[in-house]
Amino acid sequence: MDSGCHASLYLPPGLLEEWIREDIPFVDLTTTVLGIGGAPGRARLVTRERVVACGLVEAAAVYRTLGARVELVHREGLWVEPGTVLLEAHGEASALHAAWRVAQSLAAIGSAVATYTRLMVERARKVNPRVVVAAARKAPPGLRHLYYHCVLCGGASLHRMGVSDTVIVFQNHYRFLGGLDGALERLREARSLIGERRIIVEVGDVEEAVKAARSGVVDEVQVDHLPPRRLAELVRRVRGINPSVRVAASGGISLENVEEYAATGADFLVTSAPYWVKPADLTTVIEPLEGR
Repeated sequence: MDSGCHASLYLPPGLLEEWIREDIPFVDLTTTVLGIGGAPGRARLVTRERVVACGLVEAAAVYRTLGARVELVHREGLWVEPGTVLLEAHGEASALHAAWRVAQSLAAIGSAVATYTRLMVERARKVNPRVVVAAARKAPPGLRHLYYHCVLCGGASLHRMGVSDTVIVFQNHYRFLGGLDGALERLREARSLIGERRIIVEVGDVEEAVKAARSGVVDEVQVDHLPPRRLAELVRRVRGINPSVRVAASGGISLENVEEYAATGADFLVTSAPYWVKPADLTTVIEPLEGR
């Protein structure tokens, strides 16, 4: 957990441009009217609280896109103490002021997500070292690159990044097929189309989980908002039928109850809680550099 984050990241140029365009639709009026745009300067992004640093790659990309030189980026995925400089950029004041707020917001959100995620993972694995905390795909549209990156830096996994990468049959799907039995039969018929993709079926209770585990077509059952006591029974029943079928629990799992859910023996704890945490307390100091 202390070796930093090695998550690779691709930021589409169009995404960066959209983030910037929202804040600067035309010109930076304040910097323009003050006449300071051409002055050389330095911007330093500093944390005011202890956090797991993240969102710095995105913040640095914003500075570079707007013409500044990024001369320091703290390693992501590590705990940092208040007062730590997370990023330092040099360039003309116009570039630094244009990048400042967007870059700081991305890093503040990202560090908060990574911090909350790290705490969830640590608490869960203290109880069940094999459990996987996995983030759901409920990240706000337009910011999924940031949220997914920082969840990984926090030590969690991604349960499903979009509807293209896994077959998850929810109750909203199998109502069109006459119920769970119809969905399981359709999955059996469609197995060759699914190929190597995992098949996950949402179940509503223990008996539906047993039925899915016995079907021979399901890799994982997912249950939503089941109390830990009943979840533990579900895990025990599924393991007794088919130990290779994994169990994912979702719905309301947060820092406050993650240990209780981890203790059930579930394989995956699916959560969106890290997405809604308050941004970290970061600040940016911009100052002139004489003679440069």
